[in-house]
Amino acid sequence: MTTKTLHIVIFDVPFPANYGGIIDVFYKLKSLHKIGVKLICHCFYYDGHNTPTDELNKYCETVYYYKRKKQFRKLLFSNLPYIVSSRSNKEVLNNLQKDTYPILFDGLHTCTFLNHPKLKSRKKLVRTHNIEHNYYNGLATIERNFLKRLFLKLEAKRLQQFEPNLRFADYILSISKMDIPHFSKYSETIHIPPFFNEKTLDHHQSESDKFCLFQGNLGVAENSHAVNFILDKIAPKCGYPIKIAGKNPSQQLKTKINTLNNVVLIENPSEKEMERVIQTAHINLLFTFQQTGVKLKLINALQQGKHVIINSFMNDSDLFNEMCSIQDSPEEIINSITELMTVRFTQEFINKRKITFETYFNNFKNSNFILDLV
Repeated sequence: MTTKTLHIVIFDVPFPANYGGIIDVFYKLKSLHKIGVKLICHCFYYDGHNTPTDELNKYCETVYYYKRKKQFRKLLFSNLPYIVSSRSNKEVLNNLQKDTYPILFDGLHTCTFLNHPKLKSRKKLVRTHNIEHNYYNGLATIERNFLKRLFLKLEAKRLQQFEPNLRFADYILSISKMDIPHFSKYSETIHIPPFFNEKTLDHHQSESDKFCLFQGNLGVAENSHAVNFILDKIAPKCGYPIKIAGKNPSQQLKTKINTLNNVVLIENPSEKEMERVIQTAHINLLFTFQQTGVKLKLINALQQGKHVIINSFMNDSDLFNEMCSIQDSPEEIINSITELMTVRFTQEFINKRKITFETYFNNFKNSNFILDLV
């Protein structure tokens, strides 16, 4: 066991771990703690969302909390991106200077002080979840509200201007293999796949029902866009039931789902209900229309579920070729559904996943890799 100490500056409070990016953070903390790293965490929060919690005390030596700034209009006219300026707090810098331990900035959001002269001598790592300006531009293309679309485009521009600060990092830890060429122009970039809950379940051997499942936060525009693609292009020509599971669906989405006889909405499912539906679905459908990050819901579906169909945007530099059916056009997807519904999920499929998970998606291996860097 090591006694290394590490600061982690986190864009949110990582508990409850109930969405993609924060799941990576929470299980990264648990994994680093498990191998003996002493963690000093710096978390940002705002009212009504993940707030200070005793849960983090199980894994961290010290936890600092900082309230995100709310002066939206003032911050909107800052030169910094809003996701950075709202987390700009001098107390973070003061607390980082209390010792000389290495620092992991989790997300570009947290990098206000990455290039600060007072941290010049410190070893610094940055965890990148996306090429953020690409992500925000992608959100802008599917946003219907004019003012929101304008904000997203402005934020994308500022993020692109801010991104070169990554050159002050000793290492960049990219969640996606496909992003390495982009970030390598700033600093040495290493592929560290997402951390996740590695609990073992006998899900693959459970009986499946002949239905397809799409799951995700339905209040997020990216997921809502994918659901509309399924409702418009897949469901009307699919001979099998489709279930849509997730939190915060819009009224427009609920109304549209009700018009299709073979589509059922599971609104705001509990964690146990979501686990059950992922395990019993014969096919998990997971689509996105912008190539950003590795989706934790895909890792979850591969860990707990049976057959998985994704589109090319979900595939990270061919990492998922052996575990998923990769289809793009509605016709290809429908044909793949029809074919896979007759294919039993066997031990052979399970073994292929085990090999890939052991190689890439291995929390113990990846946390030790981070430890070696610091």
